[in-house]
Amino acid sequence: MRRVRTLALVLLLVGIASHSHAEPITVGVTALQLGASGTAIRRLGPLKFLAGVSLASRDKRFGGLSGLLVERDQLTAVSDRGFWFRSRLDLDENGVLQGLSESRIAPILSSKGEPLAIVRGEHDAEALEVWGSSLAVGFERFHRIGLYDPSLGDNARPTYVRDIPGIAKSPANGGIEVLVSLGDGRLLALTEESETEAGELLGWIIDGDNRDPLTYPKTDWKPTDAAFHPQVGLLILERKFSALTGFSTRVRKADSGSVVAGGMITGPIIARIS
Repeated sequence: MRRVRTLALVLLLVGIASHSHAEPITVGVTALQLGASGTAIRRLGPLKFLAGVSLASRDKRFGGLSGLLVERDQLTAVSDRGFWFRSRLDLDENGVLQGLSESRIAPILSSKGEPLAIVRGEHDAEALEVWGSSLAVGFERFHRIGLYDPSLGDNARPTYVRDIPGIAKSPANGGIEVLVSLGDGRLLALTEESETEAGELLGWIIDGDNRDPLTYPKTDWKPTDAAFHPQVGLLILERKFSALTGFSTRVRKADSGSVVAGGMITGPIIARIS
């Protein structure tokens, strides 16, 4: 029996490893609007809703997209199942999203070249950002930030951001959920549930060899993603779940002076979707 089980495991690993290169994947796209039918919402405070889509696929590798990155008409995402997902955004003449095409999927690799989907506890990718010449990926459970060389495509193996104070003590499903480049060489990382001794959420500003802690207010709302634009500043997406009302999201515009080593990020809520 041991020989049979070993052979089955080897075949499983070979099967997954054979998908180390990106493969086409069929993804259904459904257009979405904000608000009930006939009452579409176009503005949320200072924000304008352009377009939204719902994605679905019968491929068991698809789903759990956590970190999304848009560069012109290209979408790159990571999933909590340990896969890269890439697609072309179909935009109209005004740059408004119409759909997706040319979708591809591939396993994220470990530093040993193994697909993370078969490495226990290491596959849970939750955040994605361009940082310098690397794609920075934040992982939960085995908490870490991996740096992938985009020029190597799906065969890239990570190096890691070392010596992040306190990251190993994060709850299994409450580690890094936000990675965002601040436009000046610094990378901001925020956790979902990791708390400081004062009861606030823990984060770090990573700048060269420095890993400076900072905090985020702990409420029922959890930071789940962020974006930075030099003319707008730092926008942080927060999420809350209630058994009665389901998921709600809101957007905070961070005060620039609060995003500093040792500080607590503050700023007004500018939009909310329930």
